[in-house]
Amino acid sequence: MFSKGNKESKIDTNPNVESFVPPKSTNTDIDIENSSIPIPDNVMDKEQIQTVKLVEKISSILSPYFIVIVGLYLSDDSFLIGFVLVIVGILSLLKISLQDIMALVNKAKGAIGGKNS
Repeated sequence: MFSKGNKESKIDTNPNVESFVPPKSTNTDIDIENSSIPIPDNVMDKEQIQTVKLVEKISSILSPYFIVIVGLYLSDDSFLIGFVLVIVGILSLLKISLQDIMALVNKAKGAIGGKNS
């Protein structure tokens, strides 16, 4: 039933890529200059930059909370994944980086091992 329709509408499996590429036109610069589309001012660019910075700030504040909430939700089904997400979210909230953790581990190794040199 379904195979009959597929046989009728069979398409060449190795189509010519050049047929899909539109021809390049050298008059595009002239067309853009003569078009009536307004180009945004520097003021618009500044507003967009301010908007992007605001969204980045909001995202940096909300994303750790979201990670912790997802981790708590997943901890019922998969404890390991939920636990890892909660730890990552808490470390992100406290602004603790991987370098801070590695420095703490190295300090603990030095204290436990006792440097003999």
